[in-house]
Amino acid sequence: MVEVKRKPNESMGSLLRRFSRFVQQSGVLVRKKSLKYRPKKLTERQEKNKAIMGMHLRKLRQNLEKLGKYNEDTFDEAKRRLKQEVEL
Repeated sequence: MVEVKRKPNESMGSLLRRFSRFVQQSGVLVRKKSLKYRPKKLTERQEKNKAIMGMHLRKLRQNLEKLGKYNEDTFDEAKRRLKQEVEL
C-alpha cells in the first residue's frame, strides 16, 4: 500500500504528482493490471504435445551429454531439427 502524507505548505497538485510517482515506482498498477485477465489454460492436446516434446528434448539432451557434444549451440540446432521431424 502506498501512503503519502502532505508536507507543510505543499499544494494539492504537488501532492498528487508525488503520490502518482510513488505508485508508479512501487509497481502496484502493473501487478493489478496483470491480474485483471487470467491467461487461457492450455487444451488437453496442447498439454500432451508439450509433455511429449519435453520427453523428446530430455532424451536428446541426455544423448548429447553421453556423446560429450552438449553445449547450447548444438542443443539448439538439434532441437530445431527435432521440432521439424516431430511437428508439434
